[in-house]
Amino acid sequence: MATFLGTETYSIDDKNRVVVPAGMRHVGERKTPLTQFVMMRGLDGCVWLYAQEDWKRLEDLLQRLSMGPKAHRAFARTALVGASKVAVDKQGRITISPSLMGHAGLGKEAVLHGQVGRIEIWSPERFQSGLVTESADYDALAEKVLGDDE
Repeated sequence: MATFLGTETYSIDDKNRVVVPAGMRHVGERKTPLTQFVMMRGLDGCVWLYAQEDWKRLEDLLQRLSMGPKAHRAFARTALVGASKVAVDKQGRITISPSLMGHAGLGKEAVLHGQVGRIEIWSPERFQSGLVTESADYDALAEKVLGDDE
């Protein structure tokens, strides 16, 4: 499994291309950089970018969803709108589809944020508004999410 760390802001060019930081393409024990990703609609108004081997786990999860419940069908259908395999060009860029540009509210800049098993692509404004910036709020959130081991 690839582990992605770091947060970088890059320009998006007129062809909807953005650089994937070198540190996010050279991950783990790999001798060669990642050259392909799977891009899909993320939650909270961002785009998710998965390494091929990590995408397989999500793909398996989607295939295991029951076709009976309407919510399962709607989630799988919506999650895959605009999903595609993307290749990294010689300049380290990927192209974001128009539908995913719209979903994420992307314009001339994008924040690429390593979220351990995936890269999230955000508009700078959405990324900043989604962060917990106050120390007390962060501590309270950590306690709620991570729980108390006692």
